[in-house]
Amino acid sequence: MRHILGRGQRALLRSFAQPKTLLAFDYDGTLAPIIRRPGGATMRARTRALLTELTRHYHCAIISGRARADLRHRLGRLRAAAVIGNHGIEPWNVSARAAAAVERWQALLSSRLGRLAGVSVENKGYSIAVHYRWARDKRKTLAAIRAATALLKGVRAIPGKQLLNLLPAAVADKGSALREAVTRLRCDKAIYLGDDETDEDVFALNRPPHLLAIRVGKKKDSLASYYIRGQAEIDEFLRCLLAIRARSDVAARRRAQWTDEGRGHGKPR
Repeated sequence: MRHILGRGQRALLRSFAQPKTLLAFDYDGTLAPIIRRPGGATMRARTRALLTELTRHYHCAIISGRARADLRHRLGRLRAAAVIGNHGIEPWNVSARAAAAVERWQALLSSRLGRLAGVSVENKGYSIAVHYRWARDKRKTLAAIRAATALLKGVRAIPGKQLLNLLPAAVADKGSALREAVTRLRCDKAIYLGDDETDEDVFALNRPPHLLAIRVGKKKDSLASYYIRGQAEIDEFLRCLLAIRARSDVAARRRAQWTDEGRGHGKPR
């Protein structure tokens, strides 16, 4: 993996930072810091300001494991071109069948795990997150969660940061959601940043020159080719994209000015 903000990678970043490129981001751990209480996760004011400015120059998408309504609430007035929740399921791949399956899972998990200290089962409508951050013996607790999960049918289990994500196995993931967003928004390329195991579904699409896959935090077995050092570096990355766009806009105005002068006065001086 290579550091995308390293000096040697600026030309690559410029080649991707074009008007018809989709900028896509995970939320928790990428745009917002990971905190002990996930319900309080929020972007720093500076990150929000930079991302708001980016939406004026690029198509931007947020692809999160959170329910879409929760994600939209956290984004507030920020105008993203696409807001995609439940690990890529909402809004384009929802179904009554998936919702019914999740309801059945919750009932079984609640009966099996309800008495486990430090465990909570979060039903997000089309997926479930089983949190065990507050359990004392995390190894034993995770083993109990996995044993309960083994009783579920048609489930895909993906580990997260002190949680286990449970998704319907036959529906969309973040990778297919990114592809659909690129098509719907008529973009040519995409840049994606994420920090979690579910983001590996996007990184698996890592086929230059169409996708620039960037992981938040270096990880040897990640399918992403590039990384930023951590969530705290997100603002520098956003500033870099804005600077590239600003330089490109200035160059375009100069070319237009020279063209106009050439039409009116012969050779531009």
